[in-house]
Amino acid sequence: MVRRHDAPLQVATGERATDTAAASRAGTLHDDAPRSFVWRGRRYTVCAVLDAWQERRAWWREVGEHPEGPTDTERRVWRVEARPPSGSAGVFDLGRDDDHWLLLRAHD
Repeated sequence: MVRRHDAPLQVATGERATDTAAASRAGTLHDDAPRSFVWRGRRYTVCAVLDAWQERRAWWREVGEHPEGPTDTERRVWRVEARPPSGSAGVFDLGRDDDHWLLLRAHD
């Protein structure tokens, strides 16, 4: 089951892509890959970057905010396996729009 969120996140990035073959196929830059993130007050450490891709964002929701048009119509997405300090690991889709990060989906 997949739950959609669109929740803002604090994300630390860095040299952490563990599957370099998948990162290479997905075009992931190592210094851009998420290393950890804070969601609902808990820090999650990224164990593995499972995949990365680009997808269209819902730019039409921002039309009134940017009269000159949307700044970027695509977002970068990373599917990661991450673990909180106590508990089991989960799979999360993290998206980056311009300068901010979002938790897009949590997979059960």
